[in-house]
Amino acid sequence: MRDLVIIGAGPGGFDTAIHAKELGLDVVLIEKHIVGGTCLNYGCIPTKALYHNAKSIKLMKDLDVFGINVSDYSIDYSVIKERKETIVSNQVKNILTTIKKLKIDLIEGTASIKDRHTVIVNNEEIHTKNIIIATGSSPRLIPFEGDNLPVVHSSKDILALDTFPKKMVVIGAGVIGCEMATIFNQFDCDVTLVEYQNEILPPLDQDIKKRARNLYKRQGINIMTSASLQSVKEVDGLYYAVIDHKGKILEVETDYVLVSTGRQPNFGGLPLEEVGIDYTKQGIIVNSNFETSLSDVYAIGDVTGILMLAHKATYDGYKVVSHILKKDMAINFNQVPSVVFSFPEIASVGLVESDLEGTEYRKNKFMFKTNAKAQCLNETDGFVKMLVDENDILVGCHIIGPHASDLIHEVSTIMYKNINISEYKNIIHAHPTISEVVSECIKGFH
Repeated sequence: MRDLVIIGAGPGGFDTAIHAKELGLDVVLIEKHIVGGTCLNYGCIPTKALYHNAKSIKLMKDLDVFGINVSDYSIDYSVIKERKETIVSNQVKNILTTIKKLKIDLIEGTASIKDRHTVIVNNEEIHTKNIIIATGSSPRLIPFEGDNLPVVHSSKDILALDTFPKKMVVIGAGVIGCEMATIFNQFDCDVTLVEYQNEILPPLDQDIKKRARNLYKRQGINIMTSASLQSVKEVDGLYYAVIDHKGKILEVETDYVLVSTGRQPNFGGLPLEEVGIDYTKQGIIVNSNFETSLSDVYAIGDVTGILMLAHKATYDGYKVVSHILKKDMAINFNQVPSVVFSFPEIASVGLVESDLEGTEYRKNKFMFKTNAKAQCLNETDGFVKMLVDENDILVGCHIIGPHASDLIHEVSTIMYKNINISEYKNIIHAHPTISEVVSECIKGFH
């Protein structure tokens, strides 16, 4: 009997398999497609490859600030696509190399659960002490008239483009929508961003959302909030997105409609109900150790519907392994950092102000425009915002600006250790660095 069978080799699955094997467990990893899951093959990594192409273009457009005159430039989309695919391929190879080195059994096939100690794959039964379901998620698509037209695509499709559109309508201004809108805007695409709620990036801090919207608009992105897609139609060979914007019907010409209305758990065709695993449309129901209602069967990552982030899935898996080995792993899942790779970057960890309503708390902001390094980089838009509770413990941090994706991890560390801000003020930050915006924001609490 094996110690652990993991169904799904996305970030949660393969990272957990490696971690479990290194701790001495006998592991089987099952994947029906390609290791790396959505994040590596169709999400995080290829998106970031495009993001850095777009960032290079953005820097090129601003070179006159540095006294460099570039009157013209060209974009070779074939090189962009090849570079993206090479990065993904290399990462897949790295994972497979590690799996082979550790002698983890990787089986290609579609798995099914017979009972809490039996998994079937390729018509063979594998008996195991524990099972982890890590089957991830897939794009949540909304039905509308014209949803079968060739200009309508999901977030997966957009990463396989050979040539880039000139006019794009993005439906849904969550993380994926805003990332794609700002990326393709740099590729000289005319982008319209449509959001049903009254503000973009709905879950984020209110001040961050407002600043992001203003900065995106300044870059030339047309943003419609309190708006909904009614249909997509073709007229004389041209395509139009029909949008209800605050009661006014608008027709926006487009050659690409990106539907980025969130993601939904992918149950992988597993017979959850038959074997007694409780779930809802939002995901498989788990407890604090990620155990399902069927003992010895766990679920991690997007399939639980809880904070669909690749790094969260990985630490879900670490928590499961610690529970299997009867060891305590003190992971604080209330302090998971998240990042939006837009222009500028956005990063958050911990609570937002609405979470603190009815409690005593203080807040402070520090603007990037006063930071010397930010001025040298010509990236002065944005701010750091921090929230502390009545005991002067940092409980939330929200950053919009250059290197936000890096800066947030210093704050995450401080929050994890529950360091009082009076102690935090004593930590020396080098000068001149972007990290001083964090130091100065902390010093602003008196």
